[in-house]
Amino acid sequence: MISSTLQNEIEEAIPGLLELAREVTWNKISGHCKFIVSEIKNSEGNFHEQRRKRKKENDLKIPLTLQELMPALQQLYENFYDINLYIYRVTKNLTIIDIRYYPKSSLELEYRQQVANNKPMLHCKVTIPAWVSDKKNKFDINWEHKEWLIHWKLYWERQKLKRQKR
Repeated sequence: MISSTLQNEIEEAIPGLLELAREVTWNKISGHCKFIVSEIKNSEGNFHEQRRKRKKENDLKIPLTLQELMPALQQLYENFYDINLYIYRVTKNLTIIDIRYYPKSSLELEYRQQVANNKPMLHCKVTIPAWVSDKKNKFDINWEHKEWLIHWKLYWERQKLKRQKR
């Protein structure tokens, strides 16, 4: 991927992301998409703390069209090491996609020098909740936005583990 093809490559990846989400979730996934951008930051905190912090930050962002975001993405392009497309939230008529990027500037100095001229990678991902253990179990794509659901599911998973230990 080069700077001039960034928009086209993201646009070409979106149908794959939407199809992946349709395969693993029970939600109706709209093809009408808007976008937010987030930096993937190195963190020592646990996954749940990182997820909560990211959600709080992203809830404040105003979703835009890809075309509206392209100037900002083009400005950041030289520092992109990895770009991940995630579905952030789904409503009946809108899918919000989080364009998360890992900057080259966050890499260790020695490795950063090795990959300085590499083109960024592009991946499509769906965040799967901890309580989904196999691909047959579909889940709510908006699970990250329902703290009560997370607590409820994790409570029952802990209960299952306790019963198995007996």
